[in-house]
Amino acid sequence: MKAKTWIDRITDDDNLWFNAIKLEDGGNYYEAFVCYLKDSAECLKNNFFVKAALSCSCAAICIAHQGNPIAARQLYLEAARIYEENADFIIGESIRESLWSLQEAYEYYLLGVDGDKAEKVYDKALFLAGKVNPFSGEDEIMQRMKLRKKRASDTMSVTHTNLQASDKIEEEIQKFMRLRKPDPIIDNMIDNTSKNNQRQHS
Repeated sequence: MKAKTWIDRITDDDNLWFNAIKLEDGGNYYEAFVCYLKDSAECLKNNFFVKAALSCSCAAICIAHQGNPIAARQLYLEAARIYEENADFIIGESIRESLWSLQEAYEYYLLGVDGDKAEKVYDKALFLAGKVNPFSGEDEIMQRMKLRKKRASDTMSVTHTNLQASDKIEEEIQKFMRLRKPDPIIDNMIDNTSKNNQRQHS
């Protein structure tokens, strides 16, 4: 049997990431959301934190397209947590990647509407940037964070009026969350998702 090349693996019908992209491009947001979450879970099992966070954030975007901002925020927060974990995980090998991961975490904490966590990550990034480049590191990272804050604000300003509540969406998210470390904010959001959705649709 012919061994699969890297291009074969990328375009394989069993590739969750590739299938998720195809589904999203076709406007099948729920199916894409499920594929992205499965891909994120698989990546987490292998400590591929950056890919896991990316897939998690893509799942959030798909749910946002479906008009479910509360569920999207849960996944934005989880993506932020994964990026922050990667910053700690990789710092011994690559300070640059660690700093980049903190910037990603900052943006996704903002999208998840967790200002306290965003501020803490912001401070961590400034501290690390100052150590790497004492002369201009902090100024550079402040400018980058400013741009990310604006991008997050622009994303949150896009509203979807066709709000949809879905028990299936909540079930998939909770299944994914159980693979992760407990987080009081995340757990509280999960517990209250149904109630909030019901109030929106009452």
